[in-house]
Amino acid sequence: MPETPLNLVSRRALLTGTLATTALTLAACTGNSGTAGSASPAASASATPVPRTLRLAAAAPPVKFDPAIVADNESFRVTRQVYETLIDIDPDTGGAVAGLAEAWTESPDGLRYTFTLRQGVLFHDGTELNAKAVVANFNRWENLSATLRADSTQGFTDVFHFGSDIPKLPTVKDLEKEFQGVEGPTEAELAAQQLRLKQLEELATQYKTDLFEGKSKGGTASYFESVKATDTYLVTLNLRRRLPGLIEALTLPGMAIAAPSALTGGPKENPAQSLSTKPVGTGPYTFVSNKDGVVRLEIFKDYWNQSRLAENKTHPEVALISSVPSPYNREGALLADEIDGFDMVSVDTMRTLVRNAKVVVQRDPFSVLYLGMDQRNKWLAKPEFRMAIAHAVNRTSLAEKLFLQGSKNASTLLPSALSIPAPDETPNHDTTKAKTLLADLGYNGEEIEFAYPLRVSRNYLPLPERTFAQIADDLAAAGIRVKPRPIAWTDGYVQTVQSKDFNGLHLLGFSGGYRSADDFLSGILSSKENEFGYTSPLLDSQVMLARSIPAGEAQTAAYADILTILNADLPVLPLVFPISALAFNGNVTFYPPSPMLNECYADVQMTNSPSISS
Repeated sequence: MPETPLNLVSRRALLTGTLATTALTLAACTGNSGTAGSASPAASASATPVPRTLRLAAAAPPVKFDPAIVADNESFRVTRQVYETLIDIDPDTGGAVAGLAEAWTESPDGLRYTFTLRQGVLFHDGTELNAKAVVANFNRWENLSATLRADSTQGFTDVFHFGSDIPKLPTVKDLEKEFQGVEGPTEAELAAQQLRLKQLEELATQYKTDLFEGKSKGGTASYFESVKATDTYLVTLNLRRRLPGLIEALTLPGMAIAAPSALTGGPKENPAQSLSTKPVGTGPYTFVSNKDGVVRLEIFKDYWNQSRLAENKTHPEVALISSVPSPYNREGALLADEIDGFDMVSVDTMRTLVRNAKVVVQRDPFSVLYLGMDQRNKWLAKPEFRMAIAHAVNRTSLAEKLFLQGSKNASTLLPSALSIPAPDETPNHDTTKAKTLLADLGYNGEEIEFAYPLRVSRNYLPLPERTFAQIADDLAAAGIRVKPRPIAWTDGYVQTVQSKDFNGLHLLGFSGGYRSADDFLSGILSSKENEFGYTSPLLDSQVMLARSIPAGEAQTAAYADILTILNADLPVLPLVFPISALAFNGNVTFYPPSPMLNECYADVQMTNSPSISS
C-alpha cells in the first residue's frame, strides 16, 4: 500500500467525530507498533486465560481455501493469514519486499530470476520450506487443468499469461471494415480509425521480431519457461520474454506457497483438492475449522517471523471470520458487541457508526466498478447505443450518493494511482445527447436484461441493489428500458454474467492485486468475449506488448493508447473508483488497511473482545 498520507488522520477523525476514537495508529504494520494495551483482562489463578480474539464479519462466505484456484476476495481474506508468497508488499510504499524469499537477483536480459529462500521456515504440517517445495508449487500450477485455471484471476495463469497465444494481427482491410456501413462517420470515429491504422503499423514492426524465446506448453504467449531448485534454498525461474512487473506480481494471493504434502493425494483433476477445505501454508495463522459459517484461525506457534509477533504483543491469537451479507446486520452486530469489526462499510451505515463513535478505517481506492455491455445483444451491438448508455449514466451522482466520501467517478478502467492519462474525450453525462443517439438509431423501447448481485457487498459495490436502481433510473430518463435480473452472489452471479448465455447489461468490478495497469486490463478483459461479446486482436496485441515494456514514458504511452481504443469500442463503461472501509469497536486499536487487501491479522493491535473475556 502507498505511504499513509498525513490527512488520513483528519479524514478518520471526521468520520468518527473525535480523534480520540481514532486510535488506529498510523505506524507501519511491520511490527514497529510501539507499546499498546494489555493482552487481556486479568484472569483468576485457576482460570484459563481467554486468548485475544478478533471477531470480524465479512460480506460473503469464502468459496474455497486454495488461493491457486479461486478468484474471490473473501477467500483471500482467509488465505492471506494462512499462506505466504515469495515476495511481500511493503505496507508503507506498496512496493515489493522480501517474503519467503529473503533476496532475489535478475539477469541482465530479464529472462532469469534467482530467489534465495529464508531458512528455518516451517509449514503448518511441520515440514521445512526449501527450493523443492517452491518448485512443487510451480509444477502444480503449470499442470492445472484448463477448468481449474479458469477459476483463478490472481495466480500463476494470470501472472505468466499461461495458456495464452500470440494474437493474430488484423489487416488494414479488417480495420477498414469496422467503419463500413456507418453513415457519415464523425470526426472522432475517423480519428479513431486513423489511430488504429497507425497502431497496426507499429505493431506489425514489432511482430517481425521473435516475441518469445524457447518452447512452451502453456501457449505461444506464455512468459513461463521453467523453474528449478538449483540449491537447497535457491530457486531459479526462467522466462520466455522479459516481464518487468514480475516481482510485484509474485505478491498476488494466488502465488502463495502451500505445503508439498497437501499437493498430492486427491483426484487426477486436482491432486491438491484437500487445500480447498484444509489450507496448509507458512503464515502466522493456522486453519482450525470452518463450521456454521465461521472460519476459525489460531496463531502458529512455530511461525518463522517471531520478531513480528513479539514486537506486536497485542496481535490476535485467534481470529473468527463470519459471513454477514447484509451491511445493516453487520452494523447491528458491531453495535451489540457480537463482533469486533466488519468490512464493507456502506454510506447508509456510516451515519450510525459516526453517531456511536465507532472507528472507521478507510482503504485508498484501488478497485473499479463497471457496467458490462454485451455486444451479442441486438442493441448493445451498436456503438451508438453503447455511447447513449455512457451519456445516460450519471457517474458523478452515483459516486456521491452511494459510495463513501472520497470515491470518484471513473472515466477509464485504471485508477489514478497508476498515472495513465485518460483519453482526451470520454463520454460525460448528457441525457439530451443520449436521447438524440437513440432516436437516430430508431430504438423503440425494447427491454434489455440488466443483471446485478443480491445478498453481497463487494469493495467495489457495497450497495448493489441501490446501484442498479439508480443506473436504471438514469437509463429510463434517456428512454432505455431494462428488465431487472437479480442473482444471488452465491448462486453463481459472476459465472452467469461472464458466460455466453447472458447477453445484457451487468454490474461487476475488479480489485487490483498489485500496482500494475496490466493487472487491471488483463483481469477485466480476460473473459471479454463471453462477458462483453467483444473481440479485438489489435487490442490483444497491444496489451501483450505493453506488459513487456519497462516502467516509464513508453509504457505509459502504450497503456494510454489501449485506453483510447477501449474508449472508442466501449465494451465496458467504467463507473466508480470506490473507497472501501472497515468499522471497529474500541478494543481494536490498529488495523493495517491495504488498497490491495493485503491485510494480515498478525499486525492488528487489540485488547480482548469485552463480551468474551468477562
